[in-house]
Amino acid sequence: MSEAKRYYWLKLPENFFDAVDDDTISFIEEMEGGPAYVLFYLKLLCKALRTEGVLIRYVGARCIPYDDAALAKLTGTPVDTVHCAVKVLQEVGLIRRMDTGELFLTQMNEFIGSETDKAVAMRKSRAKANLGGKGNNVTPM
Repeated sequence: MSEAKRYYWLKLPENFFDAVDDDTISFIEEMEGGPAYVLFYLKLLCKALRTEGVLIRYVGARCIPYDDAALAKLTGTPVDTVHCAVKVLQEVGLIRRMDTGELFLTQMNEFIGSETDKAVAMRKSRAKANLGGKGNNVTPM
């Protein structure tokens, strides 16, 4: 029997870029190069979805930590931007380099969601049944 496929997504709060509850992202965006750092951070979040916020490369049985060049290649970001972004993101506490070399994205658990392919199929089936059985329940204004 084949293993069920799992889909992951990032759940960003609507105020992710606002300084209402937390100034972190807006603080970074105000820096020279800041918008590129935030985009780099979002790319890291996407890359670390399946691993609950941990970024590490495995070569055979060896764990190889990401350096700036490897992170640049992984995210399609210039190396000099990666170097500055990693430094800033570590200073504000959004990422942490573990003793074993892994890069850990500290807020990942707040942003992660997942479901199996069977859950996706069931949701689509229910949506189809709602449309087919009840028609359009939109009230005109």
